[in-house]
Amino acid sequence: MNTRFVSSLKHLFADRAILGFAFAILLLSAAYIIYVIVALQPNASWLPTHYSAFGETHFYRDKWYYFISFAVFGLLFMVVHIGLLVKLAAQALRPLALAFGWLSLLTITLIFVYTYSVLHIVS
Repeated sequence: MNTRFVSSLKHLFADRAILGFAFAILLLSAAYIIYVIVALQPNASWLPTHYSAFGETHFYRDKWYYFISFAVFGLLFMVVHIGLLVKLAAQALRPLALAFGWLSLLTITLIFVYTYSVLHIVS
């Protein structure tokens, strides 16, 4: 197990493009987690968390700590995507790893936009 981890890290540090994608995913995910934590405003009121066109009430509400799950999602995104990037690079699938890196950066950007919209509506 330990030798596989060290071998994967060697593959990561041997390729600058893959290392750059891993570093960019790490930075953007950390920025996202910090943004969510800073943007949260703990209060006693119920915040709208879900909308449905069906049913009697269209907005469903929950406590403010529901939005902590956004930061947890950012942490999981970071760990899983960097892990998959390293795994693809270690298995000699460099073109796929590069495409996955670009899609990961696009995804974290879209996550920022959606989270900004949701937290803007809530506040």
